[in-house]
Amino acid sequence: MDIKRKGSKLSFIALTCSALLLGCGSDGKDGEDGQDGEIGFSVAQANELVANISSTTVVDGVVTVNFTLENANGVGITDFDTYAGVDTLGLGIAKLLPTEGKGYKTPQWISYINNMVEPVTENIPAGYEELAGPQIQPSLEGSCKQECVTKVSAGEYTYTFQLNLSTIEPVGDLDLAFDDSLTHRVTMELRADGDVNKLVNTHFDFLPSSGEAVSAEDTRTVEFLEDSCLRCHSDDYGHAWAPKLIMHGSKRYAIENCQMCHTSYAGDPETGAPIDMGYMVHKIHKAQYFMVGYGGSVHDYQDVTFPADMYDCRTCHIEGETAPADAANFKHHRALACGSCHSDSTNPSVIKDEMHDKYMPDHSCSTCHADQGQEGAGHHMTDAIAKDNAKDAYSATLLADSVSIDTGMITFDVAFADSSLTSTVMSPDADARISLSAIYFGFGNDIDFGSGTQKVTLTSLTPTMVTDGIYRYTTTTSLAADASQTATGVISTKMCVDRDTLMGVNCGTGSDESINPAVITGDLVAFNLNGDTDVMARRIVVSNETCANCHDEKFIGKFGIDFKHSGSYSNFEGECQMCHNPTRSGADSKSIVDHIDFKVRIHAHHASKRSTQDPVTFPEHYGNCAVCHDKGQLKMDGLSTMVATTSTDSVLGPVEFSPIASTCVSCHGAKDSLVAHIRANGGAANDTRGTYVPGSESCATCHAEGKTNGVDAVHPVQW
Repeated sequence: MDIKRKGSKLSFIALTCSALLLGCGSDGKDGEDGQDGEIGFSVAQANELVANISSTTVVDGVVTVNFTLENANGVGITDFDTYAGVDTLGLGIAKLLPTEGKGYKTPQWISYINNMVEPVTENIPAGYEELAGPQIQPSLEGSCKQECVTKVSAGEYTYTFQLNLSTIEPVGDLDLAFDDSLTHRVTMELRADGDVNKLVNTHFDFLPSSGEAVSAEDTRTVEFLEDSCLRCHSDDYGHAWAPKLIMHGSKRYAIENCQMCHTSYAGDPETGAPIDMGYMVHKIHKAQYFMVGYGGSVHDYQDVTFPADMYDCRTCHIEGETAPADAANFKHHRALACGSCHSDSTNPSVIKDEMHDKYMPDHSCSTCHADQGQEGAGHHMTDAIAKDNAKDAYSATLLADSVSIDTGMITFDVAFADSSLTSTVMSPDADARISLSAIYFGFGNDIDFGSGTQKVTLTSLTPTMVTDGIYRYTTTTSLAADASQTATGVISTKMCVDRDTLMGVNCGTGSDESINPAVITGDLVAFNLNGDTDVMARRIVVSNETCANCHDEKFIGKFGIDFKHSGSYSNFEGECQMCHNPTRSGADSKSIVDHIDFKVRIHAHHASKRSTQDPVTFPEHYGNCAVCHDKGQLKMDGLSTMVATTSTDSVLGPVEFSPIASTCVSCHGAKDSLVAHIRANGGAANDTRGTYVPGSESCATCHAEGKTNGVDAVHPVQW
């Protein structure tokens, strides 16, 4: 009835209007078109903000920045100039000033916005009293915010600096004169609603004389965040406790923006520590950096664990076709950057004197003071390059169909190759370059080699040559495997290398021999004693490549890293598991988080859950499985035959955990609720040994990758 009455009223109103129009007559003209409505979204409607600076002008010292602001789909934001939820808007401007000296020196950013900051007496740490003192610190223009913003149209805005480049007050001895012939950079940081998804860091490198962007060769971008830093560090900026690489009130993450304040002349007044980007980053990764930040907050990086070769600059300084145009600039001498490793001083003059005293007798000046395009500090990488060359040239591979076991003897063939040689490669016992060559056999691919393992040291055996590069070995064995049972063989090699020739060298004879040899990772070769060609390999659930994102495949670098077993076992996809398996003798005496079972050890290790190890400063969110696992590796396939992992609980005594349960518990712990859930679904957790029946664990039904409650769904996985 209500609907009918509303309809009647509307009809009556329409008839009344018609009658009025008829009564008044018509002038015969159409009405004027209304103004087009604005197309776009409010900041409140956007899930993400994207800003791009299109041009910048400097007229009589007044800097105007033209930029666009859109949502993730490219639709313009209409109310940025008035939206009350904009909580951050800061802009900076700097010039790129050439640096003079012997050899090429990289130009440095000089910010136009600087403060001379005095130390706060009560914030000076004990022992730093003599180092404390006033320091210059660059900054941003952040007080003006939207008052300095003018809307041009939907999604198009301008920002006009309050700062006038013609009237800047001097700060210390900085050269703050405006020169329109120099490359300049404008940076912007903005955020709305306190939402990290509505956080933007962007920059624009330009020439003031034209206002247009400069070429990549005319600016100074040494690394790309994604390629250099996010290989290891987390960019899960929205997660509450992920160790994310975002600083200063969760507002700054872009390297180009960071460079504007972390300049060569900036420092911390409470400790005297330089905050120069090169010095600071080097010292942090060396676990030697300590400073006091804004408001007296202590930043202590002296417990950092760096998982790569400290001597190989390429760990962070990525060169190549996709690298920044200035990627090679790190090779050129700069006192603070060099001193961060070579000196305990932060005074450029002292660093210079110390390095001259230490290196001049044995090295030419051009080793450090190189001209542009020359190697300069590239000599740091010769150690790593020589090792890479050895790994690229040399290989040792088991021939799958050659393995046989008979009356306590095992026989097998190995193919050796070395593209750096013109002669036939020798066997390891006769090759003076080889300091280690060992093959590891593991039987029972489907049960993590639970049927037995054996290591054979090839350098201690004299084989017979089958043909060029192929050698046959026979040695004793205690293995008595079923002929049809799947198995794996993998060879690890260590080769001495020389930093002068960048090649393998007879150990102990190099003119500049590396302290540590190259570690050459062998291929995993699946086989059985029947010589079948379609043998099932062990499931691969972790990739050497993903491990190398942080560990860089050096294993025993010159400085800063020494893998367990000194790199003697280096194929994480399957070699480590030959010992690190659920049934390893003696391992059951430890608690589950301290077990050596690979799936337990690796998770517990990177999450710093093990009670017997020093803490690991894992630079990612350890719940992000994609850090180590490729897509498709979390489907929990091939676990139906796996046995339980036996351990010892401090209260319950000897216990066991089913395969998936042991992995979960290694991070989450044996909580009562988790234990009950595991048991209710066919698994075992802190149960009496012998309880678990292989294959009865049903976790994969709900928690396999791709399922509604899959591990990739319930963890913060970022494929």
